Amino acid sequence: MEFFGLSDKGPHRTENQDSFELGAVRDGVLAVVCDGMGGEAHGLLASDLAAGRFFAFARAALDASDGEDPEDILCQAADAANRKVYRLAQQSPEYGGMGTTLVACYCQGNAAHLVNVGDSRAYRIAKDGILQITKDHSLVQEMIDRGEITQSQGRRHPQLKYITRAIGSERFVKSDVFTVPIRDGDCFVLCSDGLVKTLDDAEMHRVALAEDTAEAACRTLVREAMEQDARDNVTVVVIYPKKGGA
Repeated sequence: MEFFGLSDKGPHRTENQDSFELGAVRDGVLAVVCDGMGGEAHGLLASDLAAGRFFAFARAALDASDGEDPEDILCQAADAANRKVYRLAQQSPEYGGMGTTLVACYCQGNAAHLVNVGDSRAYRIAKDGILQITKDHSLVQEMIDRGEITQSQGRRHPQLKYITRAIGSERFVKSDVFTVPIRDGDCFVLCSDGLVKTLDDAEMHRVALAEDTAEAACRTLVREAMEQDARDNVTVVVIYPKKGGA
């Protein structure tokens, strides 16, 4: 098993509002990526709080689990992250509007379990193609669903920044969960929207297949986003669940 994560503020931002946590958990690997909102300082605080709370809760629950569905644990962890950020946002007017996206993955055995809130994404990449597992909670995605614009047009749409769900913006938040099989050669990528606004699916697919390690793929994805003048923070986590005989 191989995994690696990297974050870069990008050439046009003064601060990085993305956060991520990543590590081995109960014969598997757990990762979470968050992209904050609510002003520079508060966006960073929201993403840092959410990523930390999600990872700590999920790791403890997975380690202690006796057959509990991993999807349920990930939903509970997202709820815990939401409570953490929401409560702080209510403590003072200065925290008003604070929130963050969240996407997370737990790879163990032959399955990858995922959860998301907002427009940070998870992909499965293999020789036979690239699959976007999560679905954005955004105005642009709603326009795509209604057939008003194409997926390609959505990547550059002026309303791209408007999300319809976020961790910490409401007392309760609905998270989406997914479980997909892990096949030999599969690569899982979690990322903030700074990556997908800059590189298209074909470019992500090419990089993931060209590199031999999770670290190399992660570093190359971030580097190529920087070389293409990424307008936002870029955070990438790459997981190869079955490399190294795991």
